[in-house]
Amino acid sequence: MDNVLLGLSLVVVLSILARLAGSWVGVPAIVPLLLVGVVAGVSVTGWIDPASLLGDSLSPIVQIAVGIILFEGALSLKRDELGAGVHRAVVRLLTFGVIVTWLAGALAVSLLFDVPREIAVLIGAILIVSGPTVVLPILDFIAPDSKVRAVLKWEGVLVDPIGAIIAVTVFGSLAGDTGRPAIGAIEIASSLGTGLLAGGAGALLLMPILGTRRLSGRDKVAATLMMVVAAFAVSDAIFEDSGLVATIVMGAALANQKKVKIDYIAEFKETLVPLLIGVLFVLLAANVDIADVIDLGLPVVVLILILVLIARPLAVAGLSGLGFSRSEKTFFAFMAPRGIVAASTASAFGLSLTEDGLPGAELIIPITFAVIAGTVFIYGFGAPPLARYLGLAGNRPPALLMVGAPRWALDLGAALSTAGADVKVWTEDEDEARAAQEAGLVTFGGPLDPQAPAIQSVADNLAAIALVSDDDTLNQVLSWQLAETREPDEVYRLRSPSDVVPIVPTEATALFHERGDAAELERRIDAGQKMVVLERGQAAPEGTIAVASIRPSFGRRRATVRLASERGGRLRSPEASLVALGPVSAFTAAGNEAST
Repeated sequence: MDNVLLGLSLVVVLSILARLAGSWVGVPAIVPLLLVGVVAGVSVTGWIDPASLLGDSLSPIVQIAVGIILFEGALSLKRDELGAGVHRAVVRLLTFGVIVTWLAGALAVSLLFDVPREIAVLIGAILIVSGPTVVLPILDFIAPDSKVRAVLKWEGVLVDPIGAIIAVTVFGSLAGDTGRPAIGAIEIASSLGTGLLAGGAGALLLMPILGTRRLSGRDKVAATLMMVVAAFAVSDAIFEDSGLVATIVMGAALANQKKVKIDYIAEFKETLVPLLIGVLFVLLAANVDIADVIDLGLPVVVLILILVLIARPLAVAGLSGLGFSRSEKTFFAFMAPRGIVAASTASAFGLSLTEDGLPGAELIIPITFAVIAGTVFIYGFGAPPLARYLGLAGNRPPALLMVGAPRWALDLGAALSTAGADVKVWTEDEDEARAAQEAGLVTFGGPLDPQAPAIQSVADNLAAIALVSDDDTLNQVLSWQLAETREPDEVYRLRSPSDVVPIVPTEATALFHERGDAAELERRIDAGQKMVVLERGQAAPEGTIAVASIRPSFGRRRATVRLASERGGRLRSPEASLVALGPVSAFTAAGNEAST
């Protein structure tokens, strides 16, 4: 019992350490997770032996965890994203693309390895899948435009259950009496239909729970987890592997309904799902014998190159005539990493068929994991520079959301907009809204709903939030709520008046300092001083005040917007453009052209 406790604790500790290391170095988390899992696994140090730790429970636990992960991925699938050719592109990738990938993979495995045809067909089916756990982190770093992101996101989420169902159907024929690969259209349709019904029913049953006021937010998160697992289990009990379809349908249905808010479910993305992904990758990688992967030799390298350089471009060729540019189709053709579903499917089928004594079954796991590692390294390190070369990287400007619109803030927003930021202004004051629109800024009012289109349009690349309204209570409460989920230097608020007692403690960054507070900015603007955007790397001239900076994406760093605070040094950077306030004469004397 002590060994099991120690082993499971080590899995959790190492998975979190690997994820932190990935964030620190700036690589997709799956890279260090795979490395840590292999090193700690049975073939190297032997610290983690998944079979000894979990026994027969390993496969069911992995399947349930994968279902939860896919549910979270499906929560990001918005119907509004399917315009401008995205819908047809996704359909073609999930039909023509899936067939091409399967056939190319199966044919390559059959030619390169000494395995029976049926094993090659099964491995080809396993290699169909990609997955949000590997696609979305790469897209988050590259930040392509919404159309490119939508195509790859929808494909990455939906291709997993399709590939898994095909693989299950092939596996079922191999494990049955025939021992020959077979694909039954009725089985596939039944699996998809079962998942559709179970997922839809799960969403309908969960909506009243999310809408009630008798449960806290945390209780609603627990209820959501309960319903996801229940929908997965019921669907899978009716038809094997239809549970993955059920969780995706349930997530997508909740994401696209308007009756209840699903803000509470964000905790899946922030805590549970990253932990599950880390634990699963460490467990599954630990179960791989690295010697078996090395013994595959040159043929597995050729297989990876065929999948990357031939199969994927052929699959993307089906998008011809849909209006995507050559650069966009080139990028699509270089984005098909394999992830957690391929690993879990290969582990389950490979171990079962090997125990049944089917020739060649022992190669399922090492071939699949070699492809996972190879594609993750190739796409993880190759896709960002390719996207920059194609002009697709960082097309979304850093976004600033201002709550409130005093005059100085509007001048600052206009200057940051000129410098390349996407500035949105929330205000309930008609005069402020009119002034913001005259300054060329987008405004909105009403409840500050995170699901509102105006907020959603900047949410993916939100660099900073400025709480600058005249209502100090609103600023304090919002800063406390937002600082729970965002970094302190991403949430700024006006300092409370000296005679105001703080309502709640907050980690948000207080704007400005004693010598340059909001009142001082207003006084300078009334005196005719201007907000000026300086060239990158230039310091604020004598007699001016640096009030903000904007830095474009650089290397592996995201674009940022920072506002003046007591930590003024954070504004200065060789790659950043300062926004300064001062007399026009001060800027011209320093050789700068004033631009507001």
